[in-house]
Order: sequence, then C-alpha cells, then structure tokens
Amino acid sequence: MAISIQSSRDNEHDKTVHFTIEYDGKDYKWHGDIPKDVDAQDYFDAKSDTLKAEILRKRYPQAEVPQHISRSALESFEAWVSAGAKNAEVKQEIPAIKKKAAVYEDVEVEPAIEAKDAVMGERHKELEEEEEVTKTVIEKSDSGKYLEKEVTETEVKKIPQYEEVPLYAANGKAKKDEDGNAVMHKIPKMEEYEVEPAVEAKAAVTEKRLVSEAVKAVAKKELIIKPEAVIEKKAWVNSH
Repeated sequence: MAISIQSSRDNEHDKTVHFTIEYDGKDYKWHGDIPKDVDAQDYFDAKSDTLKAEILRKRYPQAEVPQHISRSALESFEAWVSAGAKNAEVKQEIPAIKKKAAVYEDVEVEPAIEAKDAVMGERHKELEEEEEVTKTVIEKSDSGKYLEKEVTETEVKKIPQYEEVPLYAANGKAKKDEDGNAVMHKIPKMEEYEVEPAVEAKAAVTEKRLVSEAVKAVAKKELIIKPEAVIEKKAWVNSH
C-alpha cells in the first residue's frame, strides 16, 4: 500500500493523522489535519497524487515547473525532474525598430506682405528762402564786461506759394480794371506729396523645423532575463 496510517489524534474541530507515503522507492513520514467524519485511509488515498506533487515541491522549492495541458500536476513535475530538474532559460524579445527619416515642417516666421501703392495727398506749396537777420545780443567778454553786440544770422523761412488766375463775375464774364486789364485773383499753389510710401510685395519667409528626429534601424534582439538553472534537491525531513 502506497500510504499507511500510523496514528490519529482527535482535535476540537478535526483530527491529526500521521502517515507514511511510499514514493519513488522511498518512505516519507508526514502528517496532516483532516475532517473528523472521514476515513483517513480513503481520504489520503484519494489525495495520493497531490501529496506526491507536494513532496516534490518541498524537495525542489525553487522549481519552476511548466504545466503540460495533457498531464496532471504530478506528471508535469515528474517530467521536469526527469529532464534534469532545470528551470528553463527566460528570454525577453526586444522587437526590431524600423528606420525612419527625420520629419520637418515649414513654419512661417515672417508673413507675406502685399504690394501697396503710395498714398498721395495735396498741400499748399512752400519754398524755403534764406534771409539774413541782424539781432542785438548781450555777451560777457573775457574781461568780465557785458557787451552789447549786433549779430547777423541766416534764417530759413518757408514762403507759401500762390498763383494768379483771372477773376470772373457772377455772369461768367471776365472782370476788368479801369485800364481794361484782367482782374487777377491769388489762389494757393498746390503740390502733391506722399502721405504713405508705397509698399513692395514680399514673399513669406519660412524655415524648416524638426517635428520628429530620425530613427536608426535596430535589429530584433533577445535578452536572457534568467539563465537556465539546475535546481538543487533538498533532503526530506520526516514529521514523525
């Protein structure tokens, strides 16, 4: 018999059973708490595979056992032990990176300027004339005396310009003086001047700005997170 019961002790809510389980040519002395109302032999016989898997877990506490779909937990553990009790190498794949060119965009730094004609206006024409003006001034001499002197300065005066045009009566006839000469009338002489200068057309100024940097191509890589490792088998310690 794979499992044999050695003793049983009733507790307040359950019972503690000491048993021996034979596995892989070795006897393992163990104990466990089970419900009071169950047969100990039947209970542990039903859990035989679970107990054996737990024995392996205690003997290989660092084991990383892959669970096979078509195998039980015990069968998967036994297969792991048969394969050398090795934890498999753990790798992480670093995906490849595709090469990308840098991306730029045109950014307007100076807006375009539309051409505009000069804005012209009309004003009373003036001519500049130089005129010598004598002024009396009082100056302090080197000897400390205040001297009255006449000083001649050149001043620039703006002289409004006029032109004469014939004067007409209300009936439209030219007016004449007593000598029969045409009566003339002075009117301001006008000139055209630039109120606002003309504007030349100018194209917008743009510059290229980096949107995203170029990316170098990188091949796919695999990093070893954990190397393959043989797990040491620990000695079993009987519990009774």
